[in-house]
Amino acid sequence: AMRYNLLQKLSYLLVIFILVPTMIATGMTMSNSAVAAFPWLIDVFHGRQSARTLHFICSIALLLFFLVHLFQVFVAGFGREMRSIITGYYSVPKERER
Repeated sequence: AMRYNLLQKLSYLLVIFILVPTMIATGMTMSNSAVAAFPWLIDVFHGRQSARTLHFICSIALLLFFLVHLFQVFVAGFGREMRSIITGYYSVPKERER
């Protein structure tokens, strides 16, 4: 496919705008120096333990996101996919052209 479908767009939006900021905020909440500068972080996440739990859940979600993408690269053809990632050029195999 030459375009992203709705599920792909939603998953990238989730990762970029929800998971990554949550990872940063929960990581800051677990840091004593960050909480000294921003004490409201403890209130946002209802304590350090809740922040740890959310941080762990988000890290597992990001790991799964990464592993699914890695699996897709191997299924689609490692050499061709890596070449397109590195060069930015996407080539369609001859049998698929119309």
